[in-house]
Amino acid sequence: MEIIKDLPEVFEEFAEQRQKSFLAVKQLKDKGIPVIGSYCTYFPKEIAMAMGAATVSLCSTSDETIPAAEKDLPRNLCPLIKSSYGFAKTDKCPFFYFSDVVVGETTCDGKKKMYEYMGEFKEVFIMELPQSQKAEVLDLWKAEILRFKEYLEKNSR
Repeated sequence: MEIIKDLPEVFEEFAEQRQKSFLAVKQLKDKGIPVIGSYCTYFPKEIAMAMGAATVSLCSTSDETIPAAEKDLPRNLCPLIKSSYGFAKTDKCPFFYFSDVVVGETTCDGKKKMYEYMGEFKEVFIMELPQSQKAEVLDLWKAEILRFKEYLEKNSR
């Protein structure tokens, strides 16, 4: 097996595209278009887009912000959550910075704690995510989607 020592040249294009994406989000904000950030693929982007909002995916890109996150969050928490929170808390994520609201979900206890702390400096809307595949939880998810729609209608005026 050969060990790859040099990164492909295409990797340099990622940084350039990332910068272009940040500038594109700023342009949306300058035009007055609402920006909604999310961490989870369960987020119903179609509802946000139907009201004319732009959606951006939020996450972590490195572990550099974990020390800042550990000032609030437990050290033994998932590194992905700590990094995500750290990027939000330190304003090192332009997508988070320009988001009018962050839509969170109840996928795990660590994320619920992260959203609780995040709510101290950013508008956060939490969607209860069903924790099983049972037919009856479909009603919960439908209610959550309608609650999110009503939240956007109320707060977009």
